[in-house]
Order: sequence, then structure tokens, then C-alpha cells
Amino acid sequence: MISGNAYASDVNVVSFVPGKTIVQNGDMVSYNGECFVAKNNPGVWESPSVDSWFWDAAECSGEPNPNPNPEPEPEPEPEPNPNPDLGGIIPFIPGTTQVKNGDVVSYDGQCFIAQNNPGLWEAPSASSWFWALTECSGEPSPEPDVTELSILSPVASQLLKVNEAIVIKARIDGELATKVEFWVNNTKLAEKAIDQSNLLYSQTWTPSEAGSAAINIFVFDKNNQKIEQKSVSVKVEAEGNDDFTAPVVTFTSPTNGSTVNKTDTVSISINASDADKDLTTLVVNANNQQICTFDAAVANTFSCDWQPTQTGSVTLSAIATDAQALSSSTSLSITVKEETVEPPVTPPGGLCEEFNVYPDWTRGDHATTGDIMVNNNIAYSAIYWTQSKPGSDSTWALHLNCDGSEPGTAPLLSLPNPMDPVRLEVAGWPNTFVVASPSLTAPATLTIETSNSADLADVDKLTATFVSMIEMAAQASSSSIIINSDVLDKATQDKGLSSEKIAVKEALIKAVDSTGSKIDIDAINALSNDLKGWAQAHNLIISTLAPEATFGWSLSIGDFAYNPHSGRQSVWNAASNYTAELLNKLALYKADSATKADFITFTKPETTAMLSNEQWHNALEYVKQVTDYAKVPAMLADMPTDQAANYFMGDSSHKAQIRKAAFSNIFAILFNKDTATLTDKIEQYQAVKVPLYYVGEELEKGSLTRIEALNKALANAENVMDNEAFLYETPQSQWIPSTVYKWNDFLDGLNAMHNIGVAGNKFWLLNDEADDATNITYAKVAIAAFLAQSMQETIRYNACDENNWSEVKYGAPADYPMSASCGQLGQKYADYGVNPDSGLDYAYSCPRDNKMEVSALTHAKWYGAPAPVFAAPNAVLEERGLLVNGHVGRWTNSGHCNDVPENVDTSKQVWERDECKTYVGQKAGTFLWDGSSQESVEGCGWWGRGVIQTTGRQNFGTLNHYLGRSHVDPATIGKTIDGVTVEAPPANPLYADLDLCSNPGLICSSEENKEIKWIAGLFYWVTSVQEYSNEGGQYADWNYYNEIKKYVDGGLKGTQFIDDVSGIVNRGCPDTVCESGEVHNVKERQANFKLVLEKLGVKAQL
Repeated sequence: MISGNAYASDVNVVSFVPGKTIVQNGDMVSYNGECFVAKNNPGVWESPSVDSWFWDAAECSGEPNPNPNPEPEPEPEPEPNPNPDLGGIIPFIPGTTQVKNGDVVSYDGQCFIAQNNPGLWEAPSASSWFWALTECSGEPSPEPDVTELSILSPVASQLLKVNEAIVIKARIDGELATKVEFWVNNTKLAEKAIDQSNLLYSQTWTPSEAGSAAINIFVFDKNNQKIEQKSVSVKVEAEGNDDFTAPVVTFTSPTNGSTVNKTDTVSISINASDADKDLTTLVVNANNQQICTFDAAVANTFSCDWQPTQTGSVTLSAIATDAQALSSSTSLSITVKEETVEPPVTPPGGLCEEFNVYPDWTRGDHATTGDIMVNNNIAYSAIYWTQSKPGSDSTWALHLNCDGSEPGTAPLLSLPNPMDPVRLEVAGWPNTFVVASPSLTAPATLTIETSNSADLADVDKLTATFVSMIEMAAQASSSSIIINSDVLDKATQDKGLSSEKIAVKEALIKAVDSTGSKIDIDAINALSNDLKGWAQAHNLIISTLAPEATFGWSLSIGDFAYNPHSGRQSVWNAASNYTAELLNKLALYKADSATKADFITFTKPETTAMLSNEQWHNALEYVKQVTDYAKVPAMLADMPTDQAANYFMGDSSHKAQIRKAAFSNIFAILFNKDTATLTDKIEQYQAVKVPLYYVGEELEKGSLTRIEALNKALANAENVMDNEAFLYETPQSQWIPSTVYKWNDFLDGLNAMHNIGVAGNKFWLLNDEADDATNITYAKVAIAAFLAQSMQETIRYNACDENNWSEVKYGAPADYPMSASCGQLGQKYADYGVNPDSGLDYAYSCPRDNKMEVSALTHAKWYGAPAPVFAAPNAVLEERGLLVNGHVGRWTNSGHCNDVPENVDTSKQVWERDECKTYVGQKAGTFLWDGSSQESVEGCGWWGRGVIQTTGRQNFGTLNHYLGRSHVDPATIGKTIDGVTVEAPPANPLYADLDLCSNPGLICSSEENKEIKWIAGLFYWVTSVQEYSNEGGQYADWNYYNEIKKYVDGGLKGTQFIDDVSGIVNRGCPDTVCESGEVHNVKERQANFKLVLEKLGVKAQL
């Protein structure tokens, strides 16, 4: 029996020559006057040492074999088989794979033949003595998942103290890993199970004796096979150890990664010390060129100035040397750039400091000529004596926007009316609305409790919270992190909190030092010691330590929700603007920030009273306004199940409000506890989830059809179509290119409707039985027929929204009544959704919405033309004192505007904008609130929109169900309502981000989906023209596909085909005269058809 490190005297001792000597486990070698026994299969380059994992120290006994020749020739190895069987290729894993000469391995995409007995750590390469490069044949075994192991602390050669505990930290990443073992020398400290959700593992160790120590970490798979290992050597010194130690040197300035101007003088400061008090010299280099030197024997401080001579990356290094010739070095990198001179900027906050703020009158109870007063952060100048509210009428002229934004536009802090909805895409979350409770699976979320407002002044508590934040962020992986604190809620109520001093940098630096985290010190120093710096510190921590995670700040739904609100502006004034102002001040969601937060979390405290349906409406309006302003989505988290589940998931008294939540920019609701009822409702919801955005094939330009010649011809038509076909008539009777309708937008819409379509319905272009030449003509004729209607209905007016053209002579109660939005020529657009016999809504009709506040974007352009039409709740207008006997008024085109506005305040609805600033280019006209309309505009948001004016609740609803975020009650799917069997909406609709029932104005406003104004018309064409049916009626034999083929195959002669489709679009039948009357402007439609065909290279004979 061999005991300890004593070995039998008859053991054969071999002198070890690095790179030559081949040993097996148990062999004894001599090296540098000491003896060692091999273990763990050392390779020829694993030189023996006492701290090596491959060797044990042993007592030498007997005489070693004579030293071989200092430069021995290696004994010839057997020549490898010149034609090895490459079918048995072995994937090589450094530290794991054992091979023998002649084995073929794959590594880094190449194959090698083993020679000269490579060890476990001899990684194959073409230049290695142990490997010969060969060709791979056949398919090697799939390379296993590589497990990554790194020892984070301690570091190599780190000096430790006897009886002082340290933490061994390791990072392990790999699906095969199931167990990790911590060893010091030959002593096993611990083993721990691997949790695939955790990357960091640690073990405390207290050295008990001085000397060198090897810290080994081994990772095993489920079969207890070692798959990865790492080792680091450290030195342990006893207390009072008199051995000499090397100096310690660090930079204090500049900071690593910092940027300086080439013209700057860089101040360099260094801390250097030596435990033996014998430091002699300190040298500083820049890119290996000496720039500073110090005699450390006489100098106490080490600082110098350096002037960069060129731009680019510069490595600064400092080398400290002591009297024992021991040295240490440290380095950092900085960037030198050319200096840029920024133009001076006037702080917006200072622009209006000297002006009176309404109602603080300049003259006691009025203002007079030249007086300037501020209202809603806009300064106005009085034209003459006035007591009216600044900006409300013609007695005031705009002076400036106090926040520095362009005069006439919306102030930076104002109620947003976005052209597109907020994108509800959050990494790690699906493209459907998520509803979850604690027992039901949802994407991983992690709530981190941070400092409360009472702790901000306590630097120790602040530090402790930062430490906790750092540790949790390091474990977050790809979770969604919720930062929870009362600070933001408190700061919206107490503006003084924003300016209080907070020791942010001191606390965060302490936290970083104690955790050893890699947060850039330069970024920390850039933080401010106030509330903004405190908030930004959290964004910095998570962005740095959890780059794969998403995160957001938590806000509470406040008491404002319990109060009555007339409409959107009331909620903004009461709550949203304060929250928006704070988020803007703290820059937590600044779009161009590298540390920008991803979402906002809203909570409803369970300790507060339950909200009614109306109060929930107020709360969701607040959520939408804040997230519209921040341009990020929202999550409702920790929502009290007992108070909120019935509202959002529905009950016997009302429908579920998930779609309303999605319209309010919410992508998920997380309830705080389980109930059987909630679980059942969530499970039912899984069958018909609410989509948030489209995920699917991207349509590339040029892929419209399978016929490349047709694709190219249509793509090349952009200039001629935009400038010669898509024209509108100006008030001066000139025809100029439309600013609303563009050819490329049309092609994008056509691409979607031809290749993807809706519920199986696609825009027809080609006949599978025809040749390419004929199909090209079919496609161009189909396009021309559609555009002939579009050019007549809307393009000639450059209108997306329906204009107000109501007059007394057409049966209106007054000329240009505000109620034109409700319907013109005696129509009621909201009623186009009701079955007149049953009085019930049709299956796909959008629900009535009396809270809708929406304004049109387009309008007529003539002198004094009526303003864009609008809809507004009675409560909103009553609050302003604008209704007369519950009725709105009219537009008058009298009253010349002295200044023609180039911009308008889009934060306001059209009816609340300043006089003569109602729309861009306004030359005359104003609203008169005299009750002359004889009705209100509540719920009147269903006027015509798009290229073939989609009008009424049924048409918008059908479009929304098949193309957008469907509003149809899932309980009705499959049922027959008024003779219509309700179909399920597409699971992945093309425009899932657009809720056209909640905001039909998106058809005209969307900048992200400009083609939607075309698609609204294309959808109508597909469902009403292509699929026209008059079974059993006068036109029972009329079929669109037969008619278009007959027209093309018959030589493109006559007008019957274009007259028939014009009749369907304009009057509802394929004829020039229908029961509803003659087709309007049939000659113009014929001319449009011929013009488009000519521009597309087709000659028709009309």
C-alpha cells in the first residue's frame, strides 16, 4: 500500500522533457530536481508542478534514468494509415476526447489524424506536431453541445491569506451540464446540481495553510461523465509572511472606454503601492510609447498630463517595479476623436420665464396690445384689449412654444394623437395577448423591489438595494424584469422629489466594488446625483448585466380613475400629463438611449376600492395616453383577481375587455391569484386569442406575381402613374400629383391582397390556364378597372377622409354642418351596421362607440373650405359650453385669415384648435357653435375612408374582422346571425396591430402601413366586385371572372366591362342604371380606365 506522496523505491523514475516525454497515469518523472506522479492523463506539454491538476508531488527514491539527449529525435511513430476509414470520425472536445495515433477527429469544421500521442488538451490544428490535416468524408457524428465554463474569481496568481474566506465563482453555460464540483488541490469542497435557468455558481473556501493551491472546477453530464474542467492557481500566504510581493498598480483616471478630444489635455492619475515598501519606478505608456515616468522612491503621488497626437483607439499602460525586480502592470483603452462644436441651444424651460401664466393677467383682469401670456405652455401675444383665454380667439397671436418646439405645432408635453398605434412586440412574448395567473404559464417575469422613497437619503440602504439589483439582474437571463418601487408614484405628486440630492454614484460604485460586476465606471460617473440619476442607474444595471432581458418600471393607477371624466383631455389633465412629464424628465424611455426601458408596468393596488366599468375606462385611457407618449407597450401586473378578472375576462353582464386592453397598448395581464373561475376563463381564451401584430412572410418588392416581366413593368410604372395618373384637381382647376395616394403604396397593398389575401379571398390577376402574355393583359385590366373607380371616388379630390360637402340644397339642416360626420345626403353611417328588420347589429358590425374622439386628416382645399369632419362625446363639448340644446353647429367660410398656417397643433382635435389654425393652408372660415346642425356628433366616427370610401359600422367591422384585430364576440363564431354564419377571424391577420373599430381613422393616418388606405378598397373589390352575386335576380348570370376574360379575349373593345364594375361600386349592380339610380360620372370612370391601361402599355378600344 502506498501512503500519501511516498512511493515505492522500485518505481522507475523518468526525466520529463516538455514536448517529448509520453507518460501514463501512475508513471513517476523527475523535473527541475523534484519528482511527480502522473494523473488525469497529462499531455507531453503538461509540465509537472505542485499546483498542476495532472501531477502529484512525490519523494524521489533511487536514481532516475539517465537524461536523454537534450535534443533527442523522437522515436518514429507508426505511419498512419494513408487511407483511414473516415466513417468513424470522432468529434474532438478539448480536455475530454482521448485518442490514439491513427484516430480521425473533426474539430472546428476540419478533420485531422492523430500522431505523436496527442494529449486531452492538444487541440487539433494544421500546424500542430500532434495532428495531420486530412479530408473529411462521410458525415461525422454531430458535434455535441459545447459546455462553456469560466472561473470568475479568484484570478490566476491571486494572493490569498490563511484563514480569510474567499468565494469561488464560476459561470457554466451548456445544456449537457447537470453537476458541478469545486476542488482545491485534492480536496473536494462541494458539488452542486446545475439549474439550466442559472449561469452563476459559487462556493466559499477558507485557506488553512500557506503555499500554492490549485482551484479546480469540474462539470459533469447526466451520465456522470466529465465534460468540462477549468483550473486556476493561487498563492496563499500566512499572516506575517515575510516573502516579497509584487507591486499593485491601478488607474484612477482616465476611465476605461472613455472618449476624449484630440485637443484635450488628458489627466492621468495612478495608484501604485508595494506591501514591502520598496517600490522603485513607475512608467506610463501610450500605445507602447513612454509618456510619463516616476521615481517611486521619492514620489508620493503619480499624476501627469498627456496631450494626444492622433485620433483613434489608444491603450494606456502603467508598469510598477520594486527593488526586488518584481513588477505589475495594468492597462485601459480610451478613444481620441476630433472635437465637434455643438451649436448653442436655448434651454426650452427658460423661454417663457418672464411671461405671465394664465389666469395671472398682465393688467389685473385683462391684457392689452403687445402683452404676452402663457397658456398650456404656449405664449400668446395680445393683438388688442382682451379678456379671452390666451390662444382661444382672434384677439391673440401665437408668440412661441415655451418648450422650444416649432411654433404652431403640438408642445412636447401634450396629449398624443399618434398616427400609428404603439408596437406591442416585446422580446420573449408571443404576438398574441397574454392572460395569466400564478398557476398558468406565461413568459418568465422577475419583479425586483428597489429603493422606496423613504430610503433615497440613506446611502447604505441605497447601496444594499443596488447590490440586490445587480445580483438579481445577473441571474435574469432573458426574463422580463419589473422594477417595483413607490418612487415614481411619489414623484408625480411631489415635484420637489425630482430635485433632491441622492448619493447615486457613491452608492452604485460601492455596490459594483462589492459585487465585482462589470459596469462601466465612466457610465456611472455620467449619472447625476438626483432622481434622474437614481432611475437611470437601474436602467444601466439591467442593460449591462442582463442584455437579453426586457424590463420596465412600475406605476400605480391612481385615485383620478374614481373621478368622472368627460373625455380624453380630462384624463390627460388629471393624471397622464404628470406621469408623462416625469418619464420625460427621467429619460427612462428615451428612444435613442442605449439603456432605454422596454415597457411600462401598471398595477392596481388591492387595498384600493374596486373600479366600476366606467372607472376602468378612465384607467385604460390613462395607460394608453402614457404609453402613447413614451412610445412603449404596457403590462398590467399583480392585478387583483377579485377586482379585475370579471372586467377583463367578461361575465354575464358584459363582454371581455381584452381587445380594449390591447387598444390601450397593453400586451399582457398578470392576475395575482388563482380561482377556478379565472382558470376556466383563461383556458377558454386560449381558443380565440387576441392578436397583437402580424408575424409571417414578408413580401419583397418584385414578388407580386410569378411573371417577372409583369412585375418589372409594374415596378417601372411608378413615375408615370404618380405624375400622370394619380392626379387631383386644385381649386384653381389645375391637375397635380396626389400627395395622399402613391403607386408604390398601391403595389404594396396589391402584393398583400394578391399573395396573402383575407380568409382565402385574393385580388385576382392571373389565370392558371392562360399563357404569360395573356395573363399580363388580364392583370393590367384588373388593376385598371380598380384604379378607374379609385381615381373617381377619392384620388381626384386628394382625399382619404370624406369631405364635408353637405348643404341645405342637398337636404342638410345648414350649409356644412358639423354633423356631416354622422352622414351626408340623409344617411346615418352608424346605422349602416343594423338590420332594419330586427334592429340588431349585423354579425360583423363594429360596436357603437359614443366615447370616440377622432378627427379626419384630409379635407377640401378651396378658399374657406370646411374643416375636416370629427366626432366627439356630448360630455366633452358640454364641458366646453359648445352645445346648444344638445346640438353642435356648422362651418362658415367667411372671415379671412391674416396668416396662413404651415403647421397645426395635432395634439388637439380639429374642433378645439385655435382660430385660423384649424388646418394647414387655411385661408378663411371658422366653426360656429349655434346648434344649427340639429344633432350632436357623438358616436359619429364612421364616415368614408380609403381609396374606395369604406363607410359605416358594418363595412369597417367586416374589414376589421378579417384584416385587423377582430372585435367579434368569440361566442358567436359558427353561429348564424341574420342569415350570416359567423366565421372565425384569421389567427394571424395581416394588420393585427390595427383595431379599426376602436379607431377607424387608422385607415388614413397610418404611416407604418400606408398601403392600408388602398387595402381597404382592395378588400371591398375582392368581396363585393369579384364575388358579386345576384342569384335568382336580374344579373344572376353576371360573373366577374367571366366578364374580364371575355373583355380581354374579345380584343379589349367597348365599355360594357368597365361600366358594369362601375355600377357595382357606385350603385350596387353591374349596369349603368340600377334601382338606386344612374352611375355617377360614368364617362369619367371610362376615361380613367383607358388612361391607366395606356400608362401600363395596353391599348383599349373604348
